[in-house]
Amino acid sequence: MATPPVPQSKADIDPNFEKRLRQISKDAGAEYTNRKTGGQTTWMRPDGWDGDLNKIQEIEQPFMRTQANDQGVAAIKDGTAPGVSGDVVVTSIMIDYLACMERAFRMRHTMRRPRAMAHMLTRKMAHGQETGPVIQCALEYARNLVKAAKQKPKT
Repeated sequence: MATPPVPQSKADIDPNFEKRLRQISKDAGAEYTNRKTGGQTTWMRPDGWDGDLNKIQEIEQPFMRTQANDQGVAAIKDGTAPGVSGDVVVTSIMIDYLACMERAFRMRHTMRRPRAMAHMLTRKMAHGQETGPVIQCALEYARNLVKAAKQKPKT
């Protein structure tokens, strides 16, 4: 009988995932402070986008999920060198978050202003904190999954 392969983690935090989360957190904190004091605010403009809403393909660039997709595929494509279940979980989370961010970014440009303003301030206050959901529920959760996936299994 052949010895079964030993799974080894193949996933890490996608740098684009972390970059987007950190930018959202930073921008949310600044926007909350500025709006609370009546100051000027700016909307999040992701790196790699020139601001032209008619260039559909360019809007998706800042939210690319290629690295997370590749890591997820690497974890399951080769039965002789498999990843671990944590790889599938963490890559799926990163892919889903980036896809949600892209949809939210696109929606921002189609939602009516009064409704958008009515829901924004409290969300921005929470998202702008290190203990808020952007960092704790997404980035740190993903870090913990990567860490757990890299632990050697107990025999």
